[in-house]
Amino acid sequence: MKRYNLSDIMKSAHQIKKYMKLYSVTHGVKTWGDCVRLSWANEKKKVADEEAKQAEKEAMKVALSQPSKRSAYDSFNAPASSYYTNNNYGRFGSRYVGD
Repeated sequence: MKRYNLSDIMKSAHQIKKYMKLYSVTHGVKTWGDCVRLSWANEKKKVADEEAKQAEKEAMKVALSQPSKRSAYDSFNAPASSYYTNNNYGRFGSRYVGD
């Protein structure tokens, strides 16, 4: 069973009670029980969001740990003599290919 921070839930309920006029318009809060119910709902949603974020991080970590598959276009298996010919020396002996 999940453990919730009861102190934060009660602090949130008291904060909702403090601004009850605003919450009565937006969430239909009229009593102390409504404040506590809304606070519990917010806490459960927060915990579920944290678990989903943690699961997403774990999935990303697993995906990044596997090496990526390279395509055949990534390798160029021609020897250097095919593009560095004997007559392509530039100034100071540099080898310019033209790329």
